Amino acid sequence: MAALLRELFEVCLLRRGPQDLPWSPPAVTAFVAILLGLQLAFASFHDMPPAALAARAFVTLATVVAATLALLRLRGMANRAAQVLLAVAGTEVLFAVVTMPLLLVVQPHLGSDNPPPSMLLVMLAAVFAFFWKLRVNAAIWRQALEIPVSAAYLLTLVLLLAEALLLFALVPAPVPAAP
Repeated sequence: MAALLRELFEVCLLRRGPQDLPWSPPAVTAFVAILLGLQLAFASFHDMPPAALAARAFVTLATVVAATLALLRLRGMANRAAQVLLAVAGTEVLFAVVTMPLLLVVQPHLGSDNPPPSMLLVMLAAVFAFFWKLRVNAAIWRQALEIPVSAAYLLTLVLLLAEALLLFALVPAPVPAAP
């Protein structure tokens, strides 16, 4: 497991691609389950209702597993599924482990008139992690689908927007009570 984590970390550092990861369906299952567990734990920490938790799990499975399999089949590269799914789910787990604590630190200060000065550094770290995650995802898609860099970035943004729109459609934002 330590060797696999090291390989996934190297994918995040853009030193490896999905083709360098082992073909391991059990590892894919484990990382998808870990990702779902992290996301559901984070969402339940924020007191999301059960329907929202189910929607979060559905959207994660749709964007990580279903979209990956569909895109690989569309390009005639379904034989790469285990490695690409491992790269996508594994890097998502690593980025979740980095960004979730940052978001927990930032959340109490959102909307505050006088956040502590250190909050700027935490927010910059969160923004940097978000953009680095986009960069890593684009690199994974570029190598997995053998597409140009610009198409990989476009695909990454489309998948990100699709995930956000699915979440907004399935879990409407709470409406504040009237005064």
